[in-house]
Amino acid sequence: MRMLVVSGRLDWSVPTTYALSLVKGLQQRGYEIQMICRGGVFLPLFRSLGIEVYENPISWLARRRLQGFLQEFDPQFIHATGGAGSLRIGKRWSSALDKPLIHTVHSWLKSERSARSTRSAAAVVVVNQDLREHLVNELGIFKDKIRVIPYGIEVPSAEREKRSTTDIPVVGTVGRLEKGRRLDDFIHAASIMRKSTHEKIFTILGEGPDESRLRSVSKSLDMDGSLTFVAPPADPDSVYRAVDLLMLVSDWGGSGLHLLEGLARGVPTIATGGGEILSLLGEEGICTLVRPGDPEALAEAGLSLLSDPETALEQSRRGIEHVREHFPMRAMLDNLEALHENICTQVVR
Repeated sequence: MRMLVVSGRLDWSVPTTYALSLVKGLQQRGYEIQMICRGGVFLPLFRSLGIEVYENPISWLARRRLQGFLQEFDPQFIHATGGAGSLRIGKRWSSALDKPLIHTVHSWLKSERSARSTRSAAAVVVVNQDLREHLVNELGIFKDKIRVIPYGIEVPSAEREKRSTTDIPVVGTVGRLEKGRRLDDFIHAASIMRKSTHEKIFTILGEGPDESRLRSVSKSLDMDGSLTFVAPPADPDSVYRAVDLLMLVSDWGGSGLHLLEGLARGVPTIATGGGEILSLLGEEGICTLVRPGDPEALAEAGLSLLSDPETALEQSRRGIEHVREHFPMRAMLDNLEALHENICTQVVR
């Protein structure tokens, strides 16, 4: 099967890590894959997989040249991996190549433009039932177009190294830095936690348009020297190994994949409880849930886990087993492959 994968900027975001799983998994199943993106730190990693990766051209002449390459490749369909950038690029190339578009939705669509483009797709993949209901009931997308395909996660075979009691714990959050992520709450929680007796290091792993403002918030709380902003490398394993406690905060979802990746690697995790997070967990004790918009509760939960290594260890064990049982990579790839075959069959008709 020949697939054109379309992504936005390949930075540290849920759509990028989703695209990486999709490309690696389907390539191993015999897919021929080419890709269009807007550059980013993960670009060399995708190219190292041996696939042709094009940066989305700006000029008319470059677009014409790329169109010739893609027509020669002749993909059977286009799969946009999520986010407004990939959706815009995917719709453009779907029209230019006259190929069906599949779009994966990871979080609530915030603009009518995104909703219109999603309605025009041949199929829409959502990662949980709540998103399906959002698209059908609030945005008027036909339910027959939508497939609920949960994330698939590879659980590393090597166990996570135990932290020495003499090490300074690292408390971190990961993801794209943009408004709606409630990263102010993480910074305020870090400020509260810093005042406790034991030393801690705090880090925000990510890039994005809200970084300058967040740095100002950190500075206003006198967190210089205690909290660092880091552009993470294109290596998910190294990022999750770098933190001893993961905190994920968001207003409108989109952090679920980071939650599952952290749990799969045995990282004790605290998340703001919402529809997306609750749908991924299904039971208590897998991670610690706190109310959204409550930095004090976030800080209290963090201090509690850091002071209770037995509870943190048990949470890590349960998290790994939960991901292994409920989010196997094989199931995601099976369902995506079935959807792709169905779309190709419809095109032939």
